[in-house]
This record gives sequence, C-alpha cells and structure tokens, in this order.
Amino acid sequence: MKIGKSIMLILCFCMLGLTACGEVIHQGNESNAVTDEVAATLSSLSIEKDGSISSTIIENFIESYYNEDDLKSMIESAIDEYKADNVTAQIELKNFKVKDGVTNITIEYGDYQTYAGFDREDFFAGTIRDANMAGYDLDVTLKSVADNTTVSKPELLGMGDSHIVFFEYTEEPEVLEQLRINCYDEILYVNDEVTVVGKKSADISSSKGCKIIVFK
Repeated sequence: MKIGKSIMLILCFCMLGLTACGEVIHQGNESNAVTDEVAATLSSLSIEKDGSISSTIIENFIESYYNEDDLKSMIESAIDEYKADNVTAQIELKNFKVKDGVTNITIEYGDYQTYAGFDREDFFAGTIRDANMAGYDLDVTLKSVADNTTVSKPELLGMGDSHIVFFEYTEEPEVLEQLRINCYDEILYVNDEVTVVGKKSADISSSKGCKIIVFK
C-alpha cells in the first residue's frame, strides 16, 4: 500500500527488485522523527494552491530483466491510457531519473480527483466546506499543532474556507511505509495518525485508517 498504486503495480510488474517506498517504518518503532537527510529519501505528495497535486515516488532500483527506459515507457503508457479514458484529466510525467541506484519519479495532476483516480487512492484535498458537501465524515476530533486543544465537527464546519486532506489506507500492510504530505500553507490540526514535521509538512504511515490534516 504505497503512494501511487498504479505506478507501484508497474514497478512490481517490471520485477525491478524494488525495496519498500522511501523510509521503512518497522512495526513497533516508537520514534517517528525524520531528519532532513532522511526526508530526501521519502516519497511525497505536495498539494499546490491552484488545486494541482505533485507526487514524487522514490524507490531503490535494481535493474533486472527491464531497464530504466522500459520502466519510463510503461509509466508513460499508463498515463496515456488513463487520459484516453478520462479525456479531461490533466496528468503529466514531469521527472524520471535514476541515479545511484534510486528511482525518482514525479507526476503532476491537475486536481485531487485525477490523482485519486489514476493512483487508485482514497484521497481528498480541498476546503472543509467542499469536503462536507462531498460527504466526507467530519465527525472527528483533531488536535491543534500549536497547543493541546482539540476541535471537532462543529468547529470544523465553522472553518469552511480552511483546507482539509483525507488520505485513507484500507488495508494493513506487512511493512509500514512513510509518506510526506506537503501543504501550501500552515498546518493547523491533525488526527493521531499524522506526525507534523514542519510548518507546512507532515508525515503519515501506510497503516490502515484515515489520515486527516487541516491547513489554512
């Protein structure tokens, strides 16, 4: 259960001998602290102000039957096929690089719906008002990044213009993996499944459950 299920399926199909995505979190590890050096090895998802989504997938690469050109071609074909079936979708492979045994792939999506559709993720990024209208469950308790206070549904509904991210994993993986979420403005509240690592950044693991971030 990694960022970009469609891309991960391609990576597995290519039999490249990839290891777990980015930094691996072993069951029972009590520390979620991530240094800047480690952060450079993490896959990430960036939410842009214009509503677009940028997904960066970092994987160890051991060339086997397929080489990097084959992998890039398969990713481009998957994108073309998705766009053929979803003619309004905006999706583009912006970066594909293999260096020192590490694959770095960046794909940009025009909106969160395209990311969710292509990568087969249960994902939402938009205003709290739009999340409520879309039927997302706001009957939650979130903790403040600034202090020990909490907010629940009534307070969230009063913050309609603020933004919220839902990222849900529906299955428990054998090995937990870590994903960095980068927001374009200051993070205000998170649930217990999220670790804030910067003013605008937070880490989530691939453990089963919904990860929630509220930002300005």
